[in-house]
Amino acid sequence: TCGTPSSGLPAKKTTASNQPFTTTSNSLHIMGLDMYLYAEKYVSGYDNTNSAKISAGVKKLARQAGLRTSDLKFSGFGSAVIRITVGYWRKANAIHNWFVQNVQDGEDNCRPYYVDTEKLKELRDECQAALADKDNTDILPPTAGFFFGSTERDEYYYDDLKTTIEIIDNILNNDRFKGLEIYYRASW
Repeated sequence: TCGTPSSGLPAKKTTASNQPFTTTSNSLHIMGLDMYLYAEKYVSGYDNTNSAKISAGVKKLARQAGLRTSDLKFSGFGSAVIRITVGYWRKANAIHNWFVQNVQDGEDNCRPYYVDTEKLKELRDECQAALADKDNTDILPPTAGFFFGSTERDEYYYDDLKTTIEIIDNILNNDRFKGLEIYYRASW
């Protein structure tokens, strides 16, 4: 397994029913395919008005992270990257496989991958096609994998397709996402 995004490789344990789960500092989490779409923005640490100062934006982010400006003394200008989860799926293995094949060059390695607007549109179009022609099993086929969930084309599968369309439409139709980079990452 690749572990969880927040904790690296988690400790593996089992519940009373012998279901594998992982623990993080905040929760109990049954193991399975977790998928994230992130929006990222780079915040420059350079202050245009005074080249010896760290920018106010980076100072504010540092404070929110529990750091002081003095903690950044070895970071040059202390630039930052803001990462916000804008999409989440659980065991939507057909969607995951689409990202692996179309964005990750076939590498299923739990690393973040940049997703451009055209790829988001392609995925949305495939989800719409699979919903429109439920008899065509060649469009977004479910994929088996370690803790990937069901490979049936059931109500959960179709709900995942609808959720994917909603996530992508939110990103593509919202001006606030312009200038942000979108990344996909999965873990299990």
